[in-house]
Amino acid sequence: MMFARKILVVLSPLLLGATNESLLSPPDPLPLAWCLERAAEANPDIASHAAAAAAAQHRIAPAGALDDPRASYEASNVPVDDRDFDSTPLSGHQLGLEQKFPFPGLLSNREEGARADANAAASVLEDQQGRTAANVERAWSELGFAQRALEITHRNIDLLRQFTRIAETKYRVGSGLQQDVLRAQVELTELLQERLRRDATAHKAEAALAALLDLAPGTRIPRTSEIAERAPLPDLEGLMAELEETSPLLRARRARIEAAEREQRVAELEGYPDFDLGLGYRIRERVTGDQVEGDDFFSAGVTVRLPVNRTKWRERVAERGALVRKAKADFRGARARLRDALRAAFADLTSADAEVALLKTGLVPQARQSLASSRSGYEVDKVDFLSLTDSQVSLLQAELRLVRAVSDRRAAFAALEAAVGRRLR
Repeated sequence: MMFARKILVVLSPLLLGATNESLLSPPDPLPLAWCLERAAEANPDIASHAAAAAAAQHRIAPAGALDDPRASYEASNVPVDDRDFDSTPLSGHQLGLEQKFPFPGLLSNREEGARADANAAASVLEDQQGRTAANVERAWSELGFAQRALEITHRNIDLLRQFTRIAETKYRVGSGLQQDVLRAQVELTELLQERLRRDATAHKAEAALAALLDLAPGTRIPRTSEIAERAPLPDLEGLMAELEETSPLLRARRARIEAAEREQRVAELEGYPDFDLGLGYRIRERVTGDQVEGDDFFSAGVTVRLPVNRTKWRERVAERGALVRKAKADFRGARARLRDALRAAFADLTSADAEVALLKTGLVPQARQSLASSRSGYEVDKVDFLSLTDSQVSLLQAELRLVRAVSDRRAAFAALEAAVGRRLR
């Protein structure tokens, strides 16, 4: 309960539509922390779940409250001919007050059921916050990859233009082949087309991140800060063991089970009688022959509801029992899906971690050395142009794979945290 209230207090500016002015303009370079803070304040999905959690919190008090009392007035026993209150001792102004009292335990179970629903809504909000943070980190790292892939493509275009000039120079002095010049031009054209595709990918990544951050159309998205994530791999078995405690989604499912069980108990108690307690006060006039000389009358009574249609109440209890079973099955299903997501995210993280290490310490340095050697050899006619371009393509692919692996590692870490329900870095 206290945790749910803290969440609502933290997000109250979001519920009121307030946005921190410092979060309106993205800083350059764009850090992940800024994006996460912006999403916490402005993401529409978080705002929707925050409003739902607030609404659920407000349903607790009414659920446990008695129905409003009912006041009544009756002009009692007024003669049709005289239409006054002093012709007969039976006439008077009847004032009444009535209160309904349900069977003991019904209101408390309703209130506890509403409180369980509120706890579930607060946990769903927390889960949405975690998933949104993971989506933001994934989109941010994808944008970082797209921007760096575009930069790598630009560098390779510049490099290929240098090769083209070398090939043209060698051809002019008679030491090169025309087919080398033509091949260089073909390779350059393909890289220019690749740049167009990379540029489009970067724009799509910007749009995806802007949507998560609810940024205004036309907002400039700067280059991201360093996307490499160096946090060590967590312990999968430990994460599995604590999953039911750390996952807000599973906490929400448990709260839904409690709410369903409370509703089943409410249905059972509604099958017992409830009663209405009524009080009456009749204001009378003094009338000739009145034995009590115009004294007012007081009355009290009880009305009992008789739940005689037992089939109806048994069916309601059976319905609620089925919903309890559904809530328990939903919990087991959510737990199985989370375990699967946790294993998948950990596998992706392990794979990306190994690939980053392999590319950073092996393939990329080797590709750079190979290109440098091929370039030196081509300039002194010891290596043909095809080998030079192959070395250049190998370096391009290796650098792109490294940036891709770095981005994938961060995205996998974010997915792992979203499944576990807490920060691991």
